[in-house]
Amino acid sequence: MISSHRDDAEADVVLVDGGFVYTADEDDTIIPEGSVLIVDGRIAEVGATSEVRRSFQTIIRQGKSRTSTVDARGRLVLPGFVNGHWHDMFASRMAFGAATRAPNDCADQPGFFAGGGDMHTISAMFCRSREMIDALTPAEAEAIARYSLWTQLRTGVTAVGDLGSLNRPEALAAGVLKLGMRGAISTWAADVVCRPGEAKPTRVVEVEAVLSELDEVLRLCAEDPSGRLMARPSAVYTTNMSDELGEGLAAIVASHQTRFATHLGALRNEADFVASYFGARPVERLRRLGILSSQLTAVHCSYLDDGEVSQLVGAGVHFDHSPAKYGSSGESVMSGTKLLTGQVQAGARVSVSTDGAPVLLGGMLENMRAAWQGHNEIAGDNTLVSPSRALAMGTADAARGLGWAGLGSLRVGNEGDVVLIPVDDWRYVLNPRPLESLLTAGCSADVEAVLVGGRLIVDDCSPVLADEREMEREFVDALSSFSRRLPMVDPGIVDALASRYHERAQRPLRLAT
Repeated sequence: MISSHRDDAEADVVLVDGGFVYTADEDDTIIPEGSVLIVDGRIAEVGATSEVRRSFQTIIRQGKSRTSTVDARGRLVLPGFVNGHWHDMFASRMAFGAATRAPNDCADQPGFFAGGGDMHTISAMFCRSREMIDALTPAEAEAIARYSLWTQLRTGVTAVGDLGSLNRPEALAAGVLKLGMRGAISTWAADVVCRPGEAKPTRVVEVEAVLSELDEVLRLCAEDPSGRLMARPSAVYTTNMSDELGEGLAAIVASHQTRFATHLGALRNEADFVASYFGARPVERLRRLGILSSQLTAVHCSYLDDGEVSQLVGAGVHFDHSPAKYGSSGESVMSGTKLLTGQVQAGARVSVSTDGAPVLLGGMLENMRAAWQGHNEIAGDNTLVSPSRALAMGTADAARGLGWAGLGSLRVGNEGDVVLIPVDDWRYVLNPRPLESLLTAGCSADVEAVLVGGRLIVDDCSPVLADEREMEREFVDALSSFSRRLPMVDPGIVDALASRYHERAQRPLRLAT
């Protein structure tokens, strides 16, 4: 347990005391012996430990506030990570074969994102996902969402940005609130599919139905009193968005003044494929539809020509990428065109995110490491992205791209979202730059504690507001019951996998001696 003194579990004043503070503010301020004071959920002071402690003692003497102290000695004190591009895809773990693969990985074949992208397969997959969402019961959806979100919170993410998930939006919102984190909720916005041998996309869902779902998400988030939910419209991919849907999404973004996000220029084969079905390349389509603006976050943005890049930069579009994911998926976003590295060199605030998959992907720390090492290697410049800059990519820059004010940096007035990571083992000996050691030899599992708005919601690597083993069991049971109903899944395999899990889960954590 990291809490050294807690007068009240719902303290108004929290002192995160005596850590190595990386603020990720505009100046990338670092305080080797620093503390953070959080009052009523927001940061009231950040600075040298001696100074912040004096302010805290003054508050205690006044006797008007409930106080708590979190011992941060021997720990990094970081802003809460902001994962602006995430998908809950855990419901597809059996349906898409992730859980039924052979243990031997040496005979694996390239996936549909590899080789420039099998665009027909990708469009069909996005189309099929909607049918699977509709097949989830509310109870199954919530159990799967909770566990998927827990894998984010456990790795330091205090705010997650859904970009369309294989799950129900209301289940994601419920999971966010249950775990005590923050979430920008979206929908699986897709209404057409591009099939081989057909000259035009085929409609699979009525536009009104897709926009109605999004209206419900906007209402749900607007009515939430906690302030921890935000609605962000998105299109899951331009290959599956009709012009009518794009116009409808643009109207919602304009009327509600929200952000908008989509995958754009992610694959080498994408632009010509989209042009062949819709009569224009993706960037031009977005311009015509009225979505090309500073409200747009373009994800995996790489395979574009110079004119398209100029349009995006001129419109103030935010760039986001998931560098720790690309090798495992076969994508070559960073090295394929070096476009994103060029944007970093030009001073653009490019953010990092995790993306989503049926299996666990690299967390925000892994993506920070990949951005730090990958961009520097591509540029041949070890100073292009420093560890501090990589941290900002997953915190302040990501919050800016998400359009969520008050998140992403430890500065006065911001939300009191804090991540604590121990830095007192062999990896950190005689290195005055502990973040460098963390990104070199650390991982997401090193996250020890997480605060959201000054409230401790992960302590000693465990959730404070839920039971981890229970969440895991409910996830497996929900995934199993859902997968048994799917026509592409063998119920016998589902039963065998579930039985194997429950047998393992009943074993003691340590062997008896």
